[in-house]
Amino acid sequence: MLISKETFQDGSILVLWKMEEDEEQLLAHFDEKREEYRCKIEQFPYPKRRLEFLTSRCVLKEITKCENGIYYNENGKPSLVDNLLKISISHTNGYLTLLAHPEKVVGIDVELKKEKIFRVKHKYLSSYELENIDPNKEMEHLLLYWSAKEAIFKMMDIRDIDFIKDLHINRFKIDKEGVMEAYETRTPANLQFKLNYRIYDDFVMVWGFI
Repeated sequence: MLISKETFQDGSILVLWKMEEDEEQLLAHFDEKREEYRCKIEQFPYPKRRLEFLTSRCVLKEITKCENGIYYNENGKPSLVDNLLKISISHTNGYLTLLAHPEKVVGIDVELKKEKIFRVKHKYLSSYELENIDPNKEMEHLLLYWSAKEAIFKMMDIRDIDFIKDLHINRFKIDKEGVMEAYETRTPANLQFKLNYRIYDDFVMVWGFI
């Protein structure tokens, strides 16, 4: 079910979808590719993966009004076959989001609120970043850091990135929504990023583009 579809002044399009439909309901969204997709999902052993595949194509059709094909490069980065838009996709436990832009490289990540984030925080945060965590909103803050680094990772499209040594999030004040600034030291370009974030009841979402 479509929850929201937003088009921003910078040309980006953001769609959030709650995955409530079954396979047949999702397949009903398609005309030209219905049977192709039906055959494709039969290759997936897990029902969750089948639903994610179909939902991502439904969201894309919501944006483009046509049935575009998606291919993935060696790093798993998705692209449209016709290159009409640059896209990034993320999903977590019943939700899927897709970010698109006609020219800029995009990255998006959505993360469910789970206790696991407390156990793994030292695997992706520097000492500086850990010092800046708001103890009153620790889970949300930790998830935003993780999502920000995932979004940057998707934009950079490079293997062997160290989330602690290569990706750096500047200090930011946590709110229901806002902007985060970050930079990378993995490449000679030392790219800088401005990332938008939102906190929902069940998950957080971070997105940006370069």
